[in-house]
Amino acid sequence: MLNNHGFDLWADQYDKTVQISEENNQYPFAGYKKILNAIFNEIMQLKHAKVLDIGMGTGVLSSKLYDYDHLIDGIDFSAKMISIARSKMPAATFIE
Repeated sequence: MLNNHGFDLWADQYDKTVQISEENNQYPFAGYKKILNAIFNEIMQLKHAKVLDIGMGTGVLSSKLYDYDHLIDGIDFSAKMISIARSKMPAATFIE
């Protein structure tokens, strides 16, 4: 299992790894887009929802919601993942 240091090292390539795994329907990200789309569509039913994203990683889902003016609080144990997410959502709140 990866710890925060492992995720810090993986952060720059994380989104690409997820994409490749999901496109090839391979563990651990098979079905990833389907789940993210379901969550996105559910939250989009609300205006200015307050979203707590636990284990937000690079903010793939949260940043899309942020772009629609939802209020984002993100938690992750990887400082590098938070840094990437923060670049996408400068006004969001982050907790490491």
